[in-house]
Amino acid sequence: MSSVYFLSYIIKEFKAQYSPVTRLKELMYKAGVREVVEEGDVVAVKTHFGSQGGFRIVRPIFLRKVVEVVKELGGKPFVTDTCRPPALDYLEIANIEGINHLSVGAPVLIADGLRGNDYRLVKVNGEIIKEVEVASAIYEADAMIVVSHVKGHRMAGFGGALKNLAMGCTAKPGKRRVHDVLGGEPPVWREEKCTRCGACVAACDHKAIYFKNGKIVVDEEKCVKCYRCVWVCPNRALVWNRRGVERFLKAIAEAAAAVISTFKQGKILYLNFVCDVTVACDCTPWSTNPLIPDIGILASRDVVAVEKASLDLINETQGIPGQTLPSRIDVLPAKVNKFLEVHGIDPYIQVYHAEKLGLGKLDYKIIEI
Repeated sequence: MSSVYFLSYIIKEFKAQYSPVTRLKELMYKAGVREVVEEGDVVAVKTHFGSQGGFRIVRPIFLRKVVEVVKELGGKPFVTDTCRPPALDYLEIANIEGINHLSVGAPVLIADGLRGNDYRLVKVNGEIIKEVEVASAIYEADAMIVVSHVKGHRMAGFGGALKNLAMGCTAKPGKRRVHDVLGGEPPVWREEKCTRCGACVAACDHKAIYFKNGKIVVDEEKCVKCYRCVWVCPNRALVWNRRGVERFLKAIAEAAAAVISTFKQGKILYLNFVCDVTVACDCTPWSTNPLIPDIGILASRDVVAVEKASLDLINETQGIPGQTLPSRIDVLPAKVNKFLEVHGIDPYIQVYHAEKLGLGKLDYKIIEI
């Protein structure tokens, strides 16, 4: 049974010493960060930089505390993510979100290079994929702290540490490789529903969609099948095929396995922030209200255990009434698989497949600090 350490967002007393910001260091030490980071290690602090219009990412103040712990242990940290838009544009988005060298206390860089093509090809014995392009800076790091905002995802059910590894630590060709198992088809345009508002064109970080002679054109060479354009369309004029969803979820776990394999055993610590639990992922150019009250931060060296514990806590929690949902449900009650209810996709598929791949244990115990 794996240990998952838990720091509640409910403070014991109205004192600074009980703030989750203050106590994050204690959580990391309890979870075994001393065994993860050694003197002289180059340490990737992997997070998500967000998107223009979104604001529910893990806040820079927490990233700074992670960096401080790494430095205390003699490590050399850098805060990182991989390209969605080109690196220079994405770094500017990070800066707008408050993530920069001054705020987090460490260099902020894009792990897969200027255009998302700096990677090392890594083999994985997966059911769905056999290799994946791991971002070079992740591949070359000695240790990693995976800082994940747990939230819903319209294709994966949810996004947590596994998705942060699989999609956030791979270069652009690796992202395409995983997305392609959804069916490998670009979005389909329904002309009769389109008002030519341009929301889809503005939303595409890859410049893969554009107007030509009043019609929407999708460049299949540039399209990575992320379907962000589908989600932003106010008229459902773009659609995607859901036939490959289970394969996609398994491919996420397998790409995560490839990333993990580039580190020596025990050199990764996972921090799951189960707060601001929104419907959609942080890639979207908006942020919805949280589905549930904030729970806290989970820490573990077992990615399977920390993911399952995060989902279990979310599902055990009574929802907040009146939140924005892509369904007619006003409130999600306790004891309900919330992301399955919202998206029609069981998020546990990722976790069970990760356990099957030997990435960790489904059985866990929560230790509250």
